[in-house]
Amino acid sequence: MTRIDPQPTVPNADDANVPVAPPEQMPQDDAPQAEKRPNKPVQPRRPGRGGKLRLEPEEIQSHPVAGAWLDAVQRVIGADDFEWGLRTARAGRVRTLDIRAGLVSANVSEEGEGGRKVVVAVPMLSEASWGQIEERMAGEAVWTARLSQNEFPANLPDLFVDCGLTMAPGPEEELSCRVNGPAASSHRRAAAVAWLAAERYAIEPLLMLETRGCSVKQIVERIRRRRVLDLTGGSMAHPAPILPAELGTMPPLADAVEQFWRGEHGVGADVHAPGQHVPHALLRRLGPSTMEGKFPLAGLLATIYDLVSERSRAILDEEDA
Repeated sequence: MTRIDPQPTVPNADDANVPVAPPEQMPQDDAPQAEKRPNKPVQPRRPGRGGKLRLEPEEIQSHPVAGAWLDAVQRVIGADDFEWGLRTARAGRVRTLDIRAGLVSANVSEEGEGGRKVVVAVPMLSEASWGQIEERMAGEAVWTARLSQNEFPANLPDLFVDCGLTMAPGPEEELSCRVNGPAASSHRRAAAVAWLAAERYAIEPLLMLETRGCSVKQIVERIRRRRVLDLTGGSMAHPAPILPAELGTMPPLADAVEQFWRGEHGVGADVHAPGQHVPHALLRRLGPSTMEGKFPLAGLLATIYDLVSERSRAILDEEDA
């Protein structure tokens, strides 16, 4: 005879012998579990704000720009002060961080003391060095496109190296620091400022360009200007006039208003053919319009300029006739 084990029961006010499935046969909750959300990217601080480090030190040191910046600072202040600066930055004792051309500054406080302003002077690149970089960038449109969108090209530090330069201060360049207080604490306070600035460079690498003397906006404008000159053979939009060595006696301006620009009572400059100039130089410098439309605004303005110029010349010719 086959033995049948009774099903387990649980007491119930309504039915004292309702069969219950064993624990291993209990229905499982098939509701999907909430997926773990990825960490949001760290947003840059607002200008003038300080605070605690939000990135891990290893992540900052591994960044090509921020890591090079920390190496440059550590060469000046030493390892011990460098570690003190990290602890101070993580404790949130760095306030009012300010990064601009040639300097990084902030207020740093120590235990038992108030905040003192620390300024780290950063060597800037020369005009000739920026010219080399811009010349290399002008050869490829991708540089202007990426920089115009405030995107950091991964090979930008390599471009500096190809020009014999470094994006962050290199071993041959020396930083200096000063503090509004005891000089003995200047290095360790400067290290705290450097760590918080390094976090900013890791989030906004292009900010290093401005620290070295030229903002992204200035670089893009100078590249566009260089391209215009290269396409036109380096001509000028408005060549300088050739004036005679001796101007002689000139009548009062009030008596020469009507004919001043016609040469009869002017400065007596030699008449020569106008030099080559860039057509629509102002429009070229302004670049493409940000307004959307079916017809390009720059082309419309160029047509208007040409029509106005032709009409002006026709009016002058009629008056001279």
